[in-house]
Amino acid sequence: MAGAHGSGKSSGGSSAAHTSGGKIGSGALLKFRNRQCSVLRGTAVNEFGDASDVGQVKYTGIPVSIEETTDIVFDAATQREQIIRTITCVAPNWADIQDGDTLYDPSNGNFFIVESIQGRPGPGYFPPDKLLKLRMRSGITLASD
Repeated sequence: MAGAHGSGKSSGGSSAAHTSGGKIGSGALLKFRNRQCSVLRGTAVNEFGDASDVGQVKYTGIPVSIEETTDIVFDAATQREQIIRTITCVAPNWADIQDGDTLYDPSNGNFFIVESIQGRPGPGYFPPDKLLKLRMRSGITLASD
């Protein structure tokens, strides 16, 4: 990979990872798959017959990158600022992840539900990565019923 090891000088090209002032911009963390998640799908039934939408573990060890961003917007109707939190995930194209699946991040114990899936823009000759919009789930564990 050309340019992966540099002397700290700019190569002349623009990078989405850097903004003015040398700070890391939004989307920079999505370049590095720093997590391995599990995909839970379907429903499960406990010994009492109660159904749960947590599902069974379908895949483990899928390399992903998860980033949470915060934006502050002004709401004209209420005349105050609102904080909008967005959780984005990048997964490889070969990962069998669908809308409504639950992702489990064992590094911090968080569960996320997949709200939408898009193809991540890329150079065009590789299959695009999956860009997932996530929402955090609470009150569940791997053994939830």
